[in-house]
Amino acid sequence: MLIWIILTTNLLCVLGTNLMHIPCDDKVVEKLSRLATTYINEDRQTGYKFALNRITNVQAHPQGPAGKVYYLDLDVLETKCHVLSPKSWKKCAIRPFMETQISGNCNTTILHTTEGFSYLYTYDCTLVPDPPEKLQLTCPDCPLLLPVDSESAISTARMTLLKYNRQSTLPVSFTVDTITRASHQRSPVSASFVEYTIQECSNAPFSEVLCEPGHKEKEPVGFCVGSVLGTDHSQQDVKVSCEIFRPQVNVVNPTQHKQTLTTLSKTSTHEIHTPHIPAPPLQDVKPETPQLADPVYQAVPAEPRLQQVSSATLTTSSSESNESAETGSDSSEEMEGSVRIAKPPLNFRYVQHRQRRQTTTDTTPLHLPTFFSVFPSIPSPFRSCPGVSRYTTV
Repeated sequence: MLIWIILTTNLLCVLGTNLMHIPCDDKVVEKLSRLATTYINEDRQTGYKFALNRITNVQAHPQGPAGKVYYLDLDVLETKCHVLSPKSWKKCAIRPFMETQISGNCNTTILHTTEGFSYLYTYDCTLVPDPPEKLQLTCPDCPLLLPVDSESAISTARMTLLKYNRQSTLPVSFTVDTITRASHQRSPVSASFVEYTIQECSNAPFSEVLCEPGHKEKEPVGFCVGSVLGTDHSQQDVKVSCEIFRPQVNVVNPTQHKQTLTTLSKTSTHEIHTPHIPAPPLQDVKPETPQLADPVYQAVPAEPRLQQVSSATLTTSSSESNESAETGSDSSEEMEGSVRIAKPPLNFRYVQHRQRRQTTTDTTPLHLPTFFSVFPSIPSPFRSCPGVSRYTTV
């Protein structure tokens, strides 16, 4: 009965407005869905990046001169990339079934203006891991998830990071910031797996102990994946690989090195509005390339590009990451079609404007879009919905 009331209410909302369904294989919808996934990943600060798997349902609400509001029901999968990684979600590997796949959907509201810019209004994502019973039926020896605050997860994270600090040639050492995922298997050999973010040490590097983080309120500077195989401490096989989000450009003597990696963690964000001022030629500095002797993957982001500020008036702040820079090339590709779909030059989040109480000579009315307080969930009449899955899942 409750479900029938909800469906009836949604139907009345549709009949009372010009809300319309759109096929899930529509080219504009596909471009908007990819852009919406990018927006969601950039807005989140914890967890892993999502990858668009399938477009389930699409409804559009024309807003006249204000543009058109799209309500996108998207199926997403969890990737192996941390949300702070500069790598685009399109290049991230999907977590396989053997590692307990996590999937779900995101109800996303996007405003597409008449100028061709798309803004994120709201999103609500619900993802759940595959049940362990389902995994054990298919793969009895696959590792099962552990609580991230368990003793096994904490000891595995510390052990793997100690090995990384011993092998690293970077001028700073690291400590565990947050454990994001942990798992354990008992056969054919006992093994523990862990994933965690890292912070810089506040003191001189020590190889045998983990230090206190130097900037507790700062964002993590890297992400590590480690494993410990075996139970005998003398014969344990410890493996670790770390991705440093913002690697140092110049490697100097640790005793003379006072600048930390964290100061570079927001370079791309602040340089968008900062005018370029060439440095005075005080000295001839030769660029040096950082060299790492350990098996570490370092994702070096591209140089942040200064974007030209346009006359768009829907945003007030700036927030762009290296994934945005890659999205910029994708946006230019999407502009080649009949409908221009591009990322706004400033903040991609929609900000409601407030009219100031003052007389003005401009009598042009301000067209503001309207949004539904409840996400519309009327099933689509098109056969193309839900759409085709991008990834093959078990």
